Amino acid sequence: MSRLASVLLLALAACTASPPRNSPPARTNILLITIDTLRADRVGKGFTPAIDRLASAGARFTARSVVPLTLPAHVSIMTGQLPPAHGVRLNGAARLDDRPTLATRLKAAGYQTRAVVGAFVLDRRFGLDTGFDEYDDRIARDPQAMDQLQADRRANDVIDRALALLQGTASDRPWFLWVHLYDPHAPYDPPADARARAAGDGYNGEIAFADAQLQRLIDAVDKRPDAPRTATILLGDHGESLGQHGEPTHGMLVFEPALLVPLVIKGPGIASSIRTDAASTVDIMPTVLAIAGEPAESVAGRSLLGPPDPDRESYSESQYPTVAGWTPLAAITQDRWKLIVADRPMLYDLATDPKEQSDLASARVTLVQAMSARLETIRKQAQQGAPVAAPATVSAETAERLRSLGYVASTAAPVAAAGGVNPAGAMDAWAMFEEALAVINSGRSVEALPALSRIAASYPASPIFQSTYARALASSGRKREALDRFRAAVKQWPADASLYHELAVVSRELGQTGEATRAEEAALAIDGNSSEARNGKGLLLADAGRPQEAAAAFADAVRLDPTNAVYLANLGNATRAAGDLDAAASAYRRALELSPKLADAANGLGVILVQQKKPGEAIPWLEAAAGDPSFAEAQLNLGIALQENGEIDRARAQYRKILSGQGPRTRERAAAQSLLAQLEKK
Repeated sequence: MSRLASVLLLALAACTASPPRNSPPARTNILLITIDTLRADRVGKGFTPAIDRLASAGARFTARSVVPLTLPAHVSIMTGQLPPAHGVRLNGAARLDDRPTLATRLKAAGYQTRAVVGAFVLDRRFGLDTGFDEYDDRIARDPQAMDQLQADRRANDVIDRALALLQGTASDRPWFLWVHLYDPHAPYDPPADARARAAGDGYNGEIAFADAQLQRLIDAVDKRPDAPRTATILLGDHGESLGQHGEPTHGMLVFEPALLVPLVIKGPGIASSIRTDAASTVDIMPTVLAIAGEPAESVAGRSLLGPPDPDRESYSESQYPTVAGWTPLAAITQDRWKLIVADRPMLYDLATDPKEQSDLASARVTLVQAMSARLETIRKQAQQGAPVAAPATVSAETAERLRSLGYVASTAAPVAAAGGVNPAGAMDAWAMFEEALAVINSGRSVEALPALSRIAASYPASPIFQSTYARALASSGRKREALDRFRAAVKQWPADASLYHELAVVSRELGQTGEATRAEEAALAIDGNSSEARNGKGLLLADAGRPQEAAAAFADAVRLDPTNAVYLANLGNATRAAGDLDAAASAYRRALELSPKLADAANGLGVILVQQKKPGEAIPWLEAAAGDPSFAEAQLNLGIALQENGEIDRARAQYRKILSGQGPRTRERAAAQSLLAQLEKK
């Protein structure tokens, strides 16, 4: 081949390999992983191999969370703003407004946006779903514990859903996938193999389990054709105290164990490094936008892709103490110094006292004054020019779900009690309260009563302690005492809608329907959007034999909370009683889509199918409902369906089963006896 031919061939090859001159560069995909309650000191200890491998290939930081609570922490992660600016400062107590988030910014830039979250705390009702093409927050409820609202799902379930979302994500367009794992959160109950990998420690075992599931996601991303242009950002939303400073878990205090989290940034062009400069969780949004080639505007954080900032300061806060009527906390960290302000300032030298044991505030008065002034400036600047999200009423259902996660909340606006109780000095009481909550959530309310009685007596100005004690009394069978306490509570806190609703629940259970009706109406007068009060009103109307009015109330409850399967089942029951079988069947099917094992909905649908002369189709639904041995009505309906379907021997056996069963089921026994007698005559 001539030299000229060789040159021409090389030139042709070069032209063929080059992209079109006007083709834009491929955008970087973003995988954001947040692991709830993950302390910074738990990685690199041998039980987080997936995180460790990720960290070895990227930039590693120890970041400080802006708030040790899941929802406000994630709002700051997604908005790049401090809690005083975005206004979401407690779990369940506010909804994020329409300000820009990572999802809205990336969606506008052409990204496919998807998310899957592991706990109710991040439910779409709180606003973080905005901007996502898909937001998977469906968390199935335990059909065997319908009195306790299931509030989270394991990492394996979250990763299963994340893999499904990833599979449906095109590789020829940039994408943003946020995956939230909740497992390290208390109570610590990891699978046995994960606990073993963590030398028997429950909290570490939860982390080990989350890490193992995370590897499945990382493997799937690595196998994609667009893996080379994918960046992964992994961090904890906040830490966990684990008894340090007397705090069992997190939320009440702003000491380092509850704030410091690991942060890893891996992606194209990001060198492997260990960074020791200050980093905050509020830096995630501007960092991700920088990776995506998008500008970050009106944010408090900074991109961590740039050089270290030696003058960087960190803001943290917790409004959570206000739910107990205690003083909220705010903190500022400047280099080695950390100031915490509550009823009094507390100053710590993190260089010589990393465990924050020695308060130097009295010895460093000038420094305390300067840092206090700077802290106040940060808070005021954060609130300037930005509409604060309007507080959203904490519904009783929301409060119950939060309680099942170990959090507490009140519908009343949280206000610190006069005189100020510094939560740092009240951790003995709080630890006792958290332990009592765990006992209640395990179904052993009676065992929690002594502790709750002492706490309620010690803090009479706390609606949370008073209402929790009353609730425990009710679930322990001491409903009269609970009723008296709820009556006293609504007098003491007349603006708290949830207290009126809980008064109505106990009143209804005691047969005092007049008081129950008045209490539900009071709850609705305070909060017209109270879905649980609408549902409670519907139950009272159904009790009174007014099914059409009950159906209207249940329809309102469903409108306000469309993913609540129980409300849908109640709507089905009322519309069936009103004679509208098609509408009832639709409500039941919607309920079963949300909660496939919801016995009440399965029973209702089975009854309708029997009424529509389709007993064969009814039997599987009624068998599912009758799986609950205490559901006597479903047991009877199954027998009727079997009889209607010509399965006489099975019908006889089912009726005999009802007759031999335990518990108060007089109506069902009488019906079973009559139906069995009729069959025996044939």
